[in-house]
Amino acid sequence: MTLVKNYFFNWGRDFTLLAIAVFSLGVFFGVQMTLFNNFIVERIGIEAHELGYIEAMREIPGLLNVLFIALMIRVVAPVLGGFSLIILGVGIIGYAWSSTVVAIALFSVIWSIGFHGWVTLQSAMALKFSPGNNKGIWLGKLHSVNSFAWLITIGICIFTFRYIDYEGLFIMGGIVAIIGGIAIFFASKDQPLVPERGFVFKKRYQLYYILNVLDGCRRQIFMTFAIFALVKVHGMPITTTMILVLINKILVTLVAPFMGRLVDTRGERLMLSITYFGLIFVFIGYAIIESRFILYTLFCIDNLLFFEGIALTTYINKITPAEELKPTISMGVTMNHVAAVTVPLIGGMVWYYYGYKLIFLSGAIIAMFSLVASQWIDPKSELKTKGI
Repeated sequence: MTLVKNYFFNWGRDFTLLAIAVFSLGVFFGVQMTLFNNFIVERIGIEAHELGYIEAMREIPGLLNVLFIALMIRVVAPVLGGFSLIILGVGIIGYAWSSTVVAIALFSVIWSIGFHGWVTLQSAMALKFSPGNNKGIWLGKLHSVNSFAWLITIGICIFTFRYIDYEGLFIMGGIVAIIGGIAIFFASKDQPLVPERGFVFKKRYQLYYILNVLDGCRRQIFMTFAIFALVKVHGMPITTTMILVLINKILVTLVAPFMGRLVDTRGERLMLSITYFGLIFVFIGYAIIESRFILYTLFCIDNLLFFEGIALTTYINKITPAEELKPTISMGVTMNHVAAVTVPLIGGMVWYYYGYKLIFLSGAIIAMFSLVASQWIDPKSELKTKGI
């Protein structure tokens, strides 16, 4: 009881509403990430290059993120975020009536528009609605809420799949996302204390941009092809997929606040270094190991190495003045998706002509570049206050 009380200590009304919205996003991804790969293989018989086309199209809204935020700069974050989650929910509901590659691509783009409208706003609202200066632990709590939602959702998938199948679960995920969008509408809608800028691209943030581009490459390789490889190459059934994601999310839910605290206490450079060093071995393992059990273990390890999302957000929060924070995060998301659009296309063709192993070896090289780039973070910058 004391542990639960401490976890929820100092949660304000706005942070609680944000947590509800983040929970709904977790439900969405609990359905989408758990079922999608088996769905497209079993129902549509999709090939790697076709998946590459779908993923590239799905990531296009990420490229437009910075323009989206700039155009909507006068709309308060909870309103824009609410509409974004509603669009996201509509997109996954559309999967229930999709039986072709074109239909899957269309609804993937729709929910992607909602997700990419939300992702920058979530970081900005988390920094605004969380109390105190130790933002890492609050970002970790939100990550834990998201993972807990995944956890519950995967359990629902496991016990209800035989009764409502893919279609019913897609509809459920979409409805919960829409409810989350409605909830965030009720958060405080006061305008920022300082005027925000609609577009920011500065040399002083170049390291943040570089790490986001590299992260986009690495993340897209794993998100697009890791589970797909387990299903397509190693024959992982849907029940194993659900159990694997369930175990993974239990681990993430338990350790997320602790990892956020480590970012606050140990600094961004060290935690990013640990992440990228570990990812090098994860990608090499996916390329050379045939054992399903070891590959399942590597999948969980990759998902536990999520320091980069928290660390990059706290890093840019420390070196960015308030009026540039949201557009700078948005620019980072856009830079991330410059890579995310091209990697699935290239990766799909590489798989088609040369096999899947080369894709994961490339991921190891990208993780190595990220490790080198993260060493450029000045430890002194981790102690600076905003605006300096």
